[in-house]
Amino acid sequence: MELSSGGALDDNGWDLQTCGEFPMPMGDDPSQSCFTWKSWDKADHTDYCKSKYQLTPKYDWALDYFGGRDPKVDFSAASNIIFSNGALDPWHAGGITKNITENTIALYIEHSAHHLDMRAPNKDDPASLTEARAIEMMHIKKWV
Repeated sequence: MELSSGGALDDNGWDLQTCGEFPMPMGDDPSQSCFTWKSWDKADHTDYCKSKYQLTPKYDWALDYFGGRDPKVDFSAASNIIFSNGALDPWHAGGITKNITENTIALYIEHSAHHLDMRAPNKDDPASLTEARAIEMMHIKKWV
């Protein structure tokens, strides 16, 4: 990984993450979809990571560390978490989509993409996104 001329990390950050604690199959045929895994090979990915970063991907680390295999059990004692999922974000399929406790809030945001609710408000934001941000702020203020 190298620094850009502006002092920030270059665009290999995601590549490095997928070789560490967050490995995942990535689309192999952009002409079809970024979510096709016909030729993705775990052994090849592991070899690539070892060669490029001297890392062996921890394929189960995120589920082992954060939970999620059985959200109702894994997060039964959790609180003060907002799980936001954008309808336009293909990753929402793996997200927490139902409230588990009184203080674990699952939001499904129509017309929203990956982490759009975390970005600064914009005049073009859909109403569903503006409403989701208001719900997030309401809970954060209550918890803090």
